[in-house]
Amino acid sequence: MAALLAAMPALAACGAGGGGADPLPYVAEFRLGENTPAAREFVLAPVPGPRVQVLPAPSPAPRITPAPEVDGEVPLELSYTPSPAPAPDSGGKSPLESAFQPSVAWVNDGQYLGVVTYGSSSCPTGPLGIEVVGGQEIEIRLGSLFPDRGVCSADMSGHVTVVELPPGITPTKPLVARLGNHEVTIEAVGR
Repeated sequence: MAALLAAMPALAACGAGGGGADPLPYVAEFRLGENTPAAREFVLAPVPGPRVQVLPAPSPAPRITPAPEVDGEVPLELSYTPSPAPAPDSGGKSPLESAFQPSVAWVNDGQYLGVVTYGSSSCPTGPLGIEVVGGQEIEIRLGSLFPDRGVCSADMSGHVTVVELPPGITPTKPLVARLGNHEVTIEAVGR
């Protein structure tokens, strides 16, 4: 028991990141849009891209529409309306799928970085590591923040992980962040 208590500070310093690299300096985690003290303490700059209102997706099944009555009966007429084609600049993804891409934002006027991911609220993904690959360029490795959870809720919510700025990164210049095959550029903030 004494050995376990002695190891606690070292285990606490590991954070959720792991993976062999230096632990990621986590500052806070909360759901996007949550009204809690932690969420109110960290003000995100607007996340790049258009504001999206999530609406139920139209069903790909044929639409059933009533036809005129014939001999006292109303026959059913089937008509099919295809789903809208993805936008040319979306990489083949639907508008709804493109809206849920991970992103990065300055937090508290550039004091921190906020990594915004979307997925199950009970099994969120987030940054496991951040590597500076150029002057104002970073690569963010995303993964499950709770890999041991076997059952996850089937919902979609935003999750914000606030991290300290990597060494050499400044909010006074634009920042390019790569999250897998997705790239985001955020504008500089005036401090």
